Amino acid sequence: MFNGGNSYQDVIKIAGHYTDDVKNASMIINSYLRKGEFIVFDLIRPEDDPLAICLSSIQTLNKAHQSDITPMSHDKVGNHIYKYREVIKIIATRYRCSFALTDKSSAQMAKAIQKIYNDLNDPLNLPKDFIVDRGTKYMGECRDLLLSYGVRIQYTNSKHGIAIAKSDHQEFEKHAYFWQDAEDFHLSLTDRSRTWFKGLCINDNIFNNTPTLLIGMSPNETVKKALKGKVEHRRPVCYNKPLLPSYTEVWHLLEPGELEGGRKRATDCNWSPEVFTIDSYLIKENQPILYKLYNDLRCSFVREELQIIKHMG
Repeated sequence: MFNGGNSYQDVIKIAGHYTDDVKNASMIINSYLRKGEFIVFDLIRPEDDPLAICLSSIQTLNKAHQSDITPMSHDKVGNHIYKYREVIKIIATRYRCSFALTDKSSAQMAKAIQKIYNDLNDPLNLPKDFIVDRGTKYMGECRDLLLSYGVRIQYTNSKHGIAIAKSDHQEFEKHAYFWQDAEDFHLSLTDRSRTWFKGLCINDNIFNNTPTLLIGMSPNETVKKALKGKVEHRRPVCYNKPLLPSYTEVWHLLEPGELEGGRKRATDCNWSPEVFTIDSYLIKENQPILYKLYNDLRCSFVREELQIIKHMG
């Protein structure tokens, strides 16, 4: 098989005879064909052979996805009025794929999700775990669709459980509303721009090509390395992080509404107003380090929930 000798659909048909994961196999094969390289299939080669096609890396990246929906300004495009933005995030790489919806019905949600996961040009593959809130949009037809593919659905009790997808909405809204404010200058005083649908794909491409602090590379770069089986973390992760010594002064992350009570508001603090010192810590093999704070009655904290106070001077 050589580049130009077969169409992409032919590649899919051939791969479908020998693997259940047609999407990922086709992506790997097509990446080599685009480079003008020959591909020879040795069907008797064992899976642990280094020369065999390996899909484990990309499957690991797609192990868990988070999804969430947020209301947006009503953007009329043709005969459709888009009211909501839905996003699916790969937890391991923060890769983003977002789409617009006209309503929050489970039928439309199922149709959109199936379209995304069936797209052979998108690295999003059916995950092992699909993490969402308990909204009705993820029930009914959407739930039946995911279960039919063997996907395990995890329903969270609060938005805190889908914080990665939730924060992605805030990131997108910064850019979307910036565009709307810019367009408002060219409109009359009684008109307001509601455009955001046309910026979905543009913003997704920018985000997926921007390096993240999580692993020091962009989501797209991570996916490319995963296809080659070479994904390396460029910073300590979880239990590999350096230990914070005792008596280190820190702020700890607050739970939603912890200070004022009730639901979290935009004006609430993210970090504790009081300064604490690390009293003790617990170290377990292959587990994140847990820190106990002095004079704090709450449970222990992991490193990501603590912010070190640096004194100037």
